[in-house]
Amino acid sequence: MEVTVDGVLIDEAFLEEDATVETALKHVQSELCDEGRMVVGVQCNGDNIAPDAMADTLCKPAASFERIEVFTDTRGALVTRAMKEASSCLTETEEACQRVAVLLTEGQTVDAAETLGDCLRVWQQVHEAVAKSMEMLELDPDQTMLGESNLTTVIGAPKEVLLQIRGALQSQDFVLLADILEYEFSEVTKRWHSVVELIHSRAEV
Repeated sequence: MEVTVDGVLIDEAFLEEDATVETALKHVQSELCDEGRMVVGVQCNGDNIAPDAMADTLCKPAASFERIEVFTDTRGALVTRAMKEASSCLTETEEACQRVAVLLTEGQTVDAAETLGDCLRVWQQVHEAVAKSMEMLELDPDQTMLGESNLTTVIGAPKEVLLQIRGALQSQDFVLLADILEYEFSEVTKRWHSVVELIHSRAEV
């Protein structure tokens, strides 16, 4: 069996006979990764591991594979990519919500609700990406300032509007929904972009 880390062959003698793939990854993370780097991916016998198969793969004996390839990256690089993707998603959902507003005015409530539901799921993903990125960068949202407010406050404001949107969508109050999108949504997007840009800038320090 061979174990490589970022294409470099390492001595697999650290693996005991019953060691699992998870054991191997933990060793790489704790013993072979420089400060600021982390394990971000693994291939077994040249195959990428699908997310839904990862848990089962981690439990398998490392020796059951001829080759285990481990990939690492810096936390900063991971956050940078995540924030670039988040920014792109925000722009796309902003355009989608403009279409929703048009659909609502035309009475096409079913299509509007479906599109907005997709947007809500994207916003939730952005929120999760922001939270995980702050954790990786060890940013304290209570102590990290954006303008005159800390990140806890800045992130909380859009969350309240998103809850209003979700509530109006669930209750099918399309008049209220149209008002929220018309008068409050642009501020929500602006705040999210500001948060994403701040975290992006911290990742590149």
